[in-house]
Amino acid sequence: MLDVSERPHGANANGLRTHVKAALARWVLHKRRDLLDGGRPRPAAHDEATHPWDGRRRFAEDYVFAAVQDDLGLLVRLEWLPGRAAHRVWLMLLRDGEAWWIPPEQTIVTQAVVDRWHVAGLALDCVKPLMRWTLRYQGRLHPAAPATPRAREPGRRCELNLVFDATGDPFVPGVDDDPELVARRLGEAQWDPALLRAVRRAARRGYVQVGRFVGTAVLGHDVARIDGVGVRQHGWGVQDWGAPERAVQSLIVDGDTVAWIQQAEFPAFTLEGGFAAGPLGWQSITALRQAVHTGGGGEYKLEIDGARGPRMWSLPTRHAVEMRVDGRGSFDLAFVGRAGGVLGLWATQGRTLPRSLAVR
Repeated sequence: MLDVSERPHGANANGLRTHVKAALARWVLHKRRDLLDGGRPRPAAHDEATHPWDGRRRFAEDYVFAAVQDDLGLLVRLEWLPGRAAHRVWLMLLRDGEAWWIPPEQTIVTQAVVDRWHVAGLALDCVKPLMRWTLRYQGRLHPAAPATPRAREPGRRCELNLVFDATGDPFVPGVDDDPELVARRLGEAQWDPALLRAVRRAARRGYVQVGRFVGTAVLGHDVARIDGVGVRQHGWGVQDWGAPERAVQSLIVDGDTVAWIQQAEFPAFTLEGGFAAGPLGWQSITALRQAVHTGGGGEYKLEIDGARGPRMWSLPTRHAVEMRVDGRGSFDLAFVGRAGGVLGLWATQGRTLPRSLAVR
């Protein structure tokens, strides 16, 4: 017990405050986990559907599918933007030295649709909740920046037909993350009423699930057989591309191990977490030692600690693309790894607004 008659000063006081805040955060996280497991179900069938708009300005709900195999990386994303009466559709196909996508200026689709999973040629269907989804796309893809001799092409016809089968239970970020890891980060924050209000306003929910993708991707006259491993994500809440200073999500496929991590750096605190999944299911990571890109066409490095011990990967860039989103942030996606070896997709988000405007 602390003797309150002796008030700590300087570094000791800061250390004590951090320790107390971390202890409080740890207790809250354990309570949240107990409530989720004992007081209400884990993500259930009804969570696969879209959720009611709560009126927040930047509310968004997205369905994301990401897969890798030796010869390509694939990202499909359908986002519902009720405050703008619109959807956003992303489809990115990356191969060695080239990438094809729906151009950023064509990704926002303003239309009134009854079925929120069928937009602008992209159709997502939940065949069996939390187990199986199908993805279909018919439209055109264009060469993505950076410019190549193909950049002047008018685009190619694309047909995508995929089945996603889950190979494990959903992972719920913020709940299934290691409590000690999250508590350490929350304990570093400078807590005040403004921070608490901002956290409540920006609350976001969702889950991540590992699985296998099987099907075909037709691009022009090229037909690619898809048989890869990846994840699907479903999230809803505030999505502000100008909020974090920097954010990273990484998917690594190393034999029978799939690692997924996320890290978001805000002015007041950093949130991070993730898991490493194997034949016996996923285990939360206990430390994120590094998640960095050496710059340019350099390597992407990820180092984590988990129940199965430390793991480290250093992966070369196969190809990368970048774009701006909503005039507030940037989004970079890289296909990384070596054919016949470890593969991955690495997404980096960065704020492009001055900080004085980013929180509006």
